[in-house]
Amino acid sequence: MNDSSMELFMDHFVKFVRPSKERPALLFLDNHFSHMAINALNFAKENHIHFLSFPAHCSHRLQPLDVSVYGPMKKFNSSAASAWMLNNPGKTMSIYDIPGIVGKSFPLAANPLNITSGFRQTGIVPFDREGFHSRADYDHGFVTDRVDPKLTVSLV
Repeated sequence: MNDSSMELFMDHFVKFVRPSKERPALLFLDNHFSHMAINALNFAKENHIHFLSFPAHCSHRLQPLDVSVYGPMKKFNSSAASAWMLNNPGKTMSIYDIPGIVGKSFPLAANPLNITSGFRQTGIVPFDREGFHSRADYDHGFVTDRVDPKLTVSLV
């Protein structure tokens, strides 16, 4: 995503959500730089949209769709792709076949029960201040828990 696509998204968001002073909107975002473009921030402020940005490397615990929708969607996509291959022996799957596959799996994964579950599991609704209980909750986000190669002794 870049600044201009963020602006297009914001226009779309306002058109369908219709936030107002009486009914502001809360938009959950990851920490991608394009989400913090000054034009997008100003537009959000003018249109009564509040941003809540998740910390880097925490989406596996904090983003509702990551927690409860994308995993099932991968499984449904895999099943739909396998079914496609069984129904089309000898044919190579192309980019034009993907929408049909995803079109079957998306409604199965992105259903109200899964989406609601994601907000509950992440502690957003209902709010759960104690959502993170141990360091293990954060471990998947760590990429720097390695020995610095400059600090190792070479035996050669």
